[in-house]
Amino acid sequence: MAETIKLTARLDLSFSEKLVSDLKAVDAGTDIILDASDVVHFGALGAQAILATARRTHASGASLKLENVSERVEQQLGYMGLNSANLMEGTA
Repeated sequence: MAETIKLTARLDLSFSEKLVSDLKAVDAGTDIILDASDVVHFGALGAQAILATARRTHASGASLKLENVSERVEQQLGYMGLNSANLMEGTA
């Protein structure tokens, strides 16, 4: 069974601590779905937290998916040399 985490509108310094806490609270081996439908700003700290989670999740044999990603968010990830696919794979 997957656990869905709804991301906040801004993934930046002010929300990175809560995001890390929410992600660490998920049991190892549990598939995670990140719902990005409300995200309008995807900062580097949010990307870092999700990248670390992707690596941890894959190491435990589970999967991490980022759903409902807007073109704006893809563009912001692109400015950091990322995209939603390599972020989820933990290969960024």
